[in-house]
Amino acid sequence: MNRYKKIAILVCVFLTALNIVACGQVKGDEVVNTDESSARQQESSEQTVEGADSEIKEEETANADESSANQQERNAQNINLEAEEDKTTRAEESNAQTEENIDTEMTTEELLDLFINGSIHAISSEDLASAFYITDLDMDSEEWDSYSIGERADLDNDGENELIICGPYGGIYLDARGGKVYEFAVGEGDSLVLSYVFYNGSTWIMYSNRMHTGYEAYHMEKFEGADNLVAEMDFYEELVDEDNVEGKEKYMLNGAEISYDEYFELCSKIFATEVTTTK
Repeated sequence: MNRYKKIAILVCVFLTALNIVACGQVKGDEVVNTDESSARQQESSEQTVEGADSEIKEEETANADESSANQQERNAQNINLEAEEDKTTRAEESNAQTEENIDTEMTTEELLDLFINGSIHAISSEDLASAFYITDLDMDSEEWDSYSIGERADLDNDGENELIICGPYGGIYLDARGGKVYEFAVGEGDSLVLSYVFYNGSTWIMYSNRMHTGYEAYHMEKFEGADNLVAEMDFYEELVDEDNVEGKEKYMLNGAEISYDEYFELCSKIFATEVTTTK
């Protein structure tokens, strides 16, 4: 082998060695970079998991706080409801105890005062098993159907006063006897508007119906004691032809037709003494 060929071979060997070293460095860098990237990726995943865990914990904490607040609110509502029910129960028990302790010899005025004070109830005239307290009525408001305490008058001619609760359609008249308060008369609508009158020396309860043009009807009741009806009277006027409002009218008293003059005289006596008890 000549000298030049040896030199060429040595150069090739040297270049090959350099190339191998360079490749090793590149692969090393790639391994290092791969390891670093893997480490960074793992760290990022761990941070993501930690962040998610933190958000979950925060959400759980917030939900727990909200649930606790809702529970506290429900507890407060239950406490208020129980307190209101307890208050109502105590009031009812107190009223019941008051009614049990009522002396049957109490005067009419005393019994009516107890009703006004809300201590005892009144028994309905239509259903003796039904009762109401004064607090069940809308008292002294500005509404048309509210009630107010009226005067006391002897409405059943027994020498003792009844209590008038002024209100819609003439309100309610209350009678007291036997240690209890009873509904004596009540207005029940436009066709049964309650009032009372003085006629022939006695007090009469009157119900009026003035709902329709050309028609007026009145029913009167006389009592001697609230549970003792002794006389009734009906009178009315109506058109002979209800379709002709300008036509002739007829006048009736207790089912018999009377003249206009007789009807006019009767009405003049009655309505001159009428006491209306709407509010």
